[in-house]
Amino acid sequence: MGFFLYQDFIVFDSSQFTFFLIGCIASLALLTIVFQQLFKPRQKFFPKRVITHFESKMFIRLKETFPQHHLLAQVAFSALITNNNLKIRNKFNRKVTDFVLLNQKLEVVAIIELDDPSHIGKEQEDAERDAMLNEAGYQVYRYTDIPSADRLRRDILN
Repeated sequence: MGFFLYQDFIVFDSSQFTFFLIGCIASLALLTIVFQQLFKPRQKFFPKRVITHFESKMFIRLKETFPQHHLLAQVAFSALITNNNLKIRNKFNRKVTDFVLLNQKLEVVAIIELDDPSHIGKEQEDAERDAMLNEAGYQVYRYTDIPSADRLRRDILN
């Protein structure tokens, strides 16, 4: 028999007491973890890469090709174009362009878009984006691969 009655108390033998103690400790540990998760402030914001690996290669190519220029990545359309009509502004409000090349006077020389495979089937949307920027007076260059430095210079500086 594993336990016996002694003056209205149940007394366990040593192996049962050991398992009882281990069970209590494990239960307390589990409750501690659960309560920490319940009352711990939940993280709402997480870091995200500013540009993709593919775009970072293009960024380096542009910096090497145009060392006398300034290069911005992930520029909001709202920093480039505006309109007094709220309905028109909403058409470009959350759009972002991949790269903006600036001259020494910080004037926009070119807007460069790098179209990865996610752009397949979005040609109409890309054309509408380009049309907005073109109407504002910007020249947009689209590439599906990372062009050579010579090609970039021919396209943008000529």
